[in-house]
Amino acid sequence: MSFDDIMNSDRRSREQKLQDWEAQLRERELKIRMRELESEVEVSAKGPLKAKRKPAARDGWHRRLPVLAKFGLLVLGAFVVVRVAAWLAGVLLFLGIIWVGYKLFLERS
Repeated sequence: MSFDDIMNSDRRSREQKLQDWEAQLRERELKIRMRELESEVEVSAKGPLKAKRKPAARDGWHRRLPVLAKFGLLVLGAFVVVRVAAWLAGVLLFLGIIWVGYKLFLERS
């Protein structure tokens, strides 16, 4: 037997040991994962089951009422803001016309 043959057989035995070790490791990981899944299933199965009731028609309006009130207040606020802005624009336009008229006709000194 040559030195190369000894090295190759040693390398093969190491590779075989590593493959066996990897297979054992995969098997352990699989068992651990299966135990975790079983415990999750047991925990979820022990939990109380609750029947879902269908809400009555008025429950939907009751829950939506605050949202609708907020929306209504926003619409009302926007309406008030637009009206005040239009009034101020009218006043400024009127004052601007009066000022231009004053400058043109009355301030000729």
